[in-house]
Amino acid sequence: MHSGNKDDAGSTDDAAVGHSISQAPEEILAYWTPERMAEAVPRDLRLPAQEETEES
Repeated sequence: MHSGNKDDAGSTDDAAVGHSISQAPEEILAYWTPERMAEAVPRDLRLPAQEETEES
């Protein structure tokens, strides 16, 4: 697995991201109240460069 350089948020460049969910879907839906959704900040997604996707 490749680990790139860490940015200020602690994420790495070119690193795969995965999450395991241990909560029931109902619990997750209950967590995301309208107030929390309004305050949520989207994650900065970085897609691979076009050359990288053509090599695969």
